[in-house]
Amino acid sequence: MSIFWQAQQDAGTPSRFTYKAPPIACVGPSQGQFLMGGVSMATHIDAVQRFFDKPLLWATIQFLNPALLGDDMVLEIETVGGGRNVVQAMVTMRRADVVLHRTLAALGQRGDEADRAFVTMPKVARPNDCPEKAPDLYATKENLIGQFERKTAFEDAAAGIEHMWIRADFAPPTDAAYLSLVSDFFLGAHERTRRGTSLDNTFRLINTRPTEWVLAVTHMSSFTRGAAQGNMHLFAQDGTLLAASSQTGLLSRPLE
Repeated sequence: MSIFWQAQQDAGTPSRFTYKAPPIACVGPSQGQFLMGGVSMATHIDAVQRFFDKPLLWATIQFLNPALLGDDMVLEIETVGGGRNVVQAMVTMRRADVVLHRTLAALGQRGDEADRAFVTMPKVARPNDCPEKAPDLYATKENLIGQFERKTAFEDAAAGIEHMWIRADFAPPTDAAYLSLVSDFFLGAHERTRRGTSLDNTFRLINTRPTEWVLAVTHMSSFTRGAAQGNMHLFAQDGTLLAASSQTGLLSRPLE
């Protein structure tokens, strides 16, 4: 399977990319499929890394308007700051004149400081020893949710904590784009957040160690003013810290 979040770079204008949302990148009810925010973030991160040929440090995305199944979209990259080692950029995704999603990102590195992680992976059972996560209401074999296997390693709804193993059926590289997509599974970590609407996602890349399964450790901070807020850490199976993220999402309305 091809990496379905990759946009096409314009040969004449390298800072311009085009993308059409396929069914495999979408979620939601059959009559209203829309591009998953995590796929959009992966598309932005992949494009900005290719354009600058630098590794991602950090990115934050705002989901301003929904991108729908089959939409033809344009991404434009703009340099907005930076220095000798790091460039700061903005990626804007549009459908015609409508701004859909906007990302700010920092890319680059300094090689004179040893890496060090302060967050450690909790002790959990192996993926094969964990139960399947409850199925998503709108999951199908054709849409995004159907492409992932998810196992619940630990769940405490009262404390707002979930530890979830997740594996993609299509064996993608464990890179910044893929991990940012995984980080968007924040909504759904608590039963009250399922079918919620993401407003933003902030993603920080730490490592890109290959791993079959990723452990997503989610801590809800609060439900306030109708929105869920919290953070997530992603770990490889060997315990390597891969990424950190935080998100705000509107809580879902009751089903009618």
